[in-house]
Amino acid sequence: MTIRHIIFDCDGVLIDSEEISMEIDRRLLAENGVHISEGEMHQRFVGKTFAAMVSEVEAQTGQPLPTDLEARKDVLMLEVYRKELKPIAGVREALAAITLPKSIGTNGPRARAMEALSIVGIKQHFGERMTTFEDVKNGKPAPDIYLLAAERAGFAPGQCAVVEDSVTGVAAAVAAGCVTFGFTGSQVHRSEHALKLVELGATAVFDDMAQLTGLITKFG
Repeated sequence: MTIRHIIFDCDGVLIDSEEISMEIDRRLLAENGVHISEGEMHQRFVGKTFAAMVSEVEAQTGQPLPTDLEARKDVLMLEVYRKELKPIAGVREALAAITLPKSIGTNGPRARAMEALSIVGIKQHFGERMTTFEDVKNGKPAPDIYLLAAERAGFAPGQCAVVEDSVTGVAAAVAAGCVTFGFTGSQVHRSEHALKLVELGATAVFDDMAQLTGLITKFG
């Protein structure tokens, strides 16, 4: 099928937020007696919903975490976003060059993602076209977010390309039947991460947003 729509993940693909998010997660967990290294946080939780992380930690420790933890994270994230958040290098130029319609599929909350897009100056490329874990029964790695995003856009999943950076997100996009481009530019160990994304079924992997238009042409 011809690619007719592009669905972007948000964190780590459009905005350089993964490190901010992981650091705040570690801080909130540490305040509640749960100490997890940066490396373990990346390995276990990048791309997952905050609720999934909390559920896993609670199962591991046998202790409940405060019910307001996610709300606290949203407040802290926005505080840091307003001071430090930047777009992924080259994403502004890539978005401007891609003429196909675009939307977003994210495991993050809508309000925070919308604010982040405004802060880095790219919201105009998407308008209100965003599907989040709040819209579906199951967040990534289930395919629900991308299936609904494709339906909302009016295209079959096979007519949609997804740009994802995480193992969780690539698994979701592949399961949905979308053309899946794995972005490694926001990763520390790019080659190792690229292999993981290929093993999951990514159509192609790339580490520079300047390559995205070429991939859309090649596989579209």
